[in-house]
Amino acid sequence: MLAGDPRQLPPTVIDVDAARAGLGTTVFERLQDAGAAPAVMLIQQHRMHADIMRFPSRSMYDGKLVAAPAVAAWTLADLDVAPDPLRPGALWLIDTAGTDWTEERAISADDPGVVDPSTRNPGHAERVAAEVRRLLSRGVAPEDVAVIAAYDAQVRLLRERLAAERAAGLEVGTVDGFQGREKEVIVVDLVRANDRGEIGFLGDTRRMNVALTRARRFLLVVGDSATLGNHAYYAAFLEAIDELDAHGSAWSDDAPPL
Repeated sequence: MLAGDPRQLPPTVIDVDAARAGLGTTVFERLQDAGAAPAVMLIQQHRMHADIMRFPSRSMYDGKLVAAPAVAAWTLADLDVAPDPLRPGALWLIDTAGTDWTEERAISADDPGVVDPSTRNPGHAERVAAEVRRLLSRGVAPEDVAVIAAYDAQVRLLRERLAAERAAGLEVGTVDGFQGREKEVIVVDLVRANDRGEIGFLGDTRRMNVALTRARRFLLVVGDSATLGNHAYYAAFLEAIDELDAHGSAWSDDAPPL
C-alpha cells in the first residue's frame, strides 16, 4: 500500500534530462495514471478551518474535501487571542498591488560581481514582518506562527527582519521545509511583483498547495494581485478570496501592533 498526496510537493529533480525521461513523475502518480491500483482519496481533513480549506479543495481535490466538525470553525479566539477587526476570519489576503514593492535579485555581500539567482522583495519583507508583530501583539505565541516564503532569498531577508521573533520561537522557512507540518498561524509571502506578470516557479501549483494548507486557525497571504492575476490558479484564488470578502490593500493600514 502507498499513501501520499500527488497534489503536493513534486519530486526534486536537478537534472533536466532526467526529468524529461520521467523522473519528474512519482511511482505513486504513475500507478494512478495507469490504473494499476485503486486510488482512494481521504475526504475529511482534520487540520484547518473550513475557510482555509475551501480554495485548496476546489482547486486541487475537485471540491471534495470536508472539514472535520472539530476543526471546521476553530479560530484564534479559542486560544484567547485578541480579535483584529481589520483582519477578521480565518483567511486574509494583503494585496500589495500598486505599492511599488518590486522584486529584485540581490548582490552578493561577499562578491559584488555576483547576483543571487533567487528572488527577494524588501517591501514584502517589511510588510510581512509588520504583520507578524501585529499577530504577536494580539497574544499569539511565537512558536504558534510560521512564515513561509516562496524564494530562498526572501527567507534569508525575513530571517534578518524577524531575528528577535525567531529567537522567541517563530519559524521562517521555505515551502519545502513545511511539507507535512502545520502551525496555528501561517503567513505566506508570495514575493513576486513585477510589471511583466512573471511568477516563476509560483506556477508550480502543487508547491503552493502545500503553503496554503499548513495553517490550522489563521492563514495570511501577502501577494501582488496585479502580478499573479493572469495565471489561472491565482486568478481562481483571488476569486475565492473575493467570495469570502477576505482581503485588504496594503494601502489601507501599515499593520501596526494592536
